[in-house]
Amino acid sequence: MASPIIATAGLAAIGTLLRSSARLAREQWLSPEKLAARRRTRLRQMLARAAGTAYYEAAFRAAGLHDPGAIELHELERLPFLDRHTIAQHGLDAFLTAGRDGLVNVFTSGSTGMPGRFVRSRIEEADYSARWWRVYAAYGCSVRDAQINVATVGKPDRAGPISMLRKIGVLPRVERLASDAPLEQVLERVRELHPPILTGYAGAIEALADHVLATEARIQPPRAVFCTAMEVTDRCLELAEKAFQAPAVDVYVTNEFGVIAWSCPTRRELLHVNDDSFVVEVVGTDGRLVPPGTLGELVVTSLGLTSMPLIRYRMGDMAARVPERCECGRGLGLLTRVHGRTAHAIRRPSGALITTPVITSLIGRAQAYEWVYQFQVREEPGRRLRFLVDARRPPSELQRRELTRTIESALGQDFQIAVEIVAEIQAAPSGKLQFLVPLAG
Repeated sequence: MASPIIATAGLAAIGTLLRSSARLAREQWLSPEKLAARRRTRLRQMLARAAGTAYYEAAFRAAGLHDPGAIELHELERLPFLDRHTIAQHGLDAFLTAGRDGLVNVFTSGSTGMPGRFVRSRIEEADYSARWWRVYAAYGCSVRDAQINVATVGKPDRAGPISMLRKIGVLPRVERLASDAPLEQVLERVRELHPPILTGYAGAIEALADHVLATEARIQPPRAVFCTAMEVTDRCLELAEKAFQAPAVDVYVTNEFGVIAWSCPTRRELLHVNDDSFVVEVVGTDGRLVPPGTLGELVVTSLGLTSMPLIRYRMGDMAARVPERCECGRGLGLLTRVHGRTAHAIRRPSGALITTPVITSLIGRAQAYEWVYQFQVREEPGRRLRFLVDARRPPSELQRRELTRTIESALGQDFQIAVEIVAEIQAAPSGKLQFLVPLAG
């Protein structure tokens, strides 16, 4: 039997979930000016809490910010960036505003080479879930809808109110299927359960959609397909919509922060940023803010995480802010889709980055997706790029030459290009496929 303290905490988290969901449903329609005012207030409240921690107290003092509760948005630039290495160096306790009792552990996959550990309260987990509700509702879905999630299995359930409601049967459980499970098995479960919500790693969703089309399988369309956890390519979204006959949604979600941005239902090529929950900056290689429309690294400050504040946290993901207001009526800002991770981009001698969208556009230009199933680009010494291709069928010599010619026309002045057909491209231990592998060091 749950203790009275745990039961009370659970009820409080459920209450927070309901209130946060109602607030988020309203706030997305506020004007950018009103959202900015709320963001400013929430930022100051969070910074005032953060000032009580060992790490941030020293950081504020070093930056000359003596009254964190009066900091303006532009003054955030005076604070240092945060990353997993910094947290590991100082230790978790240097970032906590209270003791660890009642806090839950959150771990990241370590796709950049170093897993991260964070803690937050069940109340903060409720806000995490409420932002998912915002995305579901935008596409006609409900938290009461059954769903299949094709990702990593075996992970412990989250400790928030949604998990509790699922355990006691108030909400349906999520069927979790491994992203590397045989596609026939995944498809069979989808056909058996015909879930209104289908979610998963973008690579797993793309592979499943490709399998549905190749086998001409007939399934009941879900309400929407939500693609997450890695670069969501144009091809992924196109295949998912064709295979499942439902909107395919790019959701930029991380273990550290939850849903940061998500596809606008009106302008599907762009993401709405949850500006009422985060400050999202885009910085260049020099650490300075870049102009709107310029690709850079995303740096995120959470307005709602106060147990362990995360201020100017470097995501390692690349995107660009879009300055105009969306015609859908939401006041939330706009972001391009994520182009990949800085750690996974390949740099040309000029400094320009080769990102996943660059490669997918070249494959599309060569009309090679007819035979290319999956790919991975590996940078090697001597300025060589090996294009590993897992082919759905052996290409003709003409098809192979056309792909090589197209790649060389774009990248051949900087690299020697070699296209190789391989039997399989292994996913990372996290279950995600890394499209680009730059030279180590």
